[in-house]
Amino acid sequence: MAVKKGLPVEMEELLKQLVMNGGIRMAGIVLFAYCRRMYQVDEGTAARWMVAYFEREFPRQLQRYRNRIAKS
Repeated sequence: MAVKKGLPVEMEELLKQLVMNGGIRMAGIVLFAYCRRMYQVDEGTAARWMVAYFEREFPRQLQRYRNRIAKS
């Protein structure tokens, strides 16, 4: 049985601070780079994991960001 480790506490705090200060795009870049380097996955997999994380942890902020992007 695989054990899910999740993100380190420091990474979770960084992402939370970035998102709460309106930097969801920067938080996404940080998480994407972390996934690529730590888990040695391709860009597509890292992008899916990044979106899944934000949909689970910050759905309101992600929806607000998507709405803002759609208006542009």
